[in-house]
Amino acid sequence: LPAETIEAMRAEFEARRDLIVRLFREIPNAVVPEPQGAFYLFPDLSAYLGGDDLALAAYLLDEAKVAVVPGSVFEGPGCVRLSYATGRPQIEEGVARIAAALAKL
Repeated sequence: LPAETIEAMRAEFEARRDLIVRLFREIPNAVVPEPQGAFYLFPDLSAYLGGDDLALAAYLLDEAKVAVVPGSVFEGPGCVRLSYATGRPQIEEGVARIAAALAKL
């Protein structure tokens, strides 16, 4: 691929990362480290459901219709893993659904 194509892809993933981090940091009690590598966010949501990330993942799937991976799978209990390898509108919609679902707890 041409260098300018690669740079455009890198810049887009950086913009997606910045977007999902900003949106998650607006969620009360979410602890959101900035991703340093791949295209995954790993927020600590242990303030919700007593830190039971398995129950939280099931709740978010049922209530928000958003699939997340429980953090305990990656030795990060209380966290969830989300990919931001999707479009910005989908990121905005997904985080809005998650925020609304968490607000009900």
